Amino acid sequence: MAWDEWEQLKAQAADRQTTHMQINHLPVDGAGSGESDLQISDAPWTSAAGVAKELRTSTHDGLTELQGADDGIGAGAEGFDCTAALKEIQPTWEARLEAVRDECDRLNGTLGKTGKSFGEVDHGVKDKVGPVQTPPKPVWAR
Repeated sequence: MAWDEWEQLKAQAADRQTTHMQINHLPVDGAGSGESDLQISDAPWTSAAGVAKELRTSTHDGLTELQGADDGIGAGAEGFDCTAALKEIQPTWEARLEAVRDECDRLNGTLGKTGKSFGEVDHGVKDKVGPVQTPPKPVWAR
């Protein structure tokens, strides 16, 4: 193989090789819209935290009602099977409601903190990156 042939093969291979990355949904020239379209809001997180708080409150109220619901039943309902069944299953209902209440309480705090943190971090990154000036692409990279 002559030197000229070797140089020609290298040039052809270089033409086939790209040294840049292309994202499928962007044009080959790399020009995106240039406009920021990411909207940051803690509203979904705050809303979800509010729902968890409401569920925690209603579950707590239900648990309080359940714990006093059987007061006085024992004296007037002696001998009924349902009295024994109620005493047997009531602790499991209470345990389940306590678990739901506690989980809603945990979620309320976690979702609220996440929304606050999410917004602060994204705004912080925007503030740091926004002023970074990037030079135009050199002619050879276009």
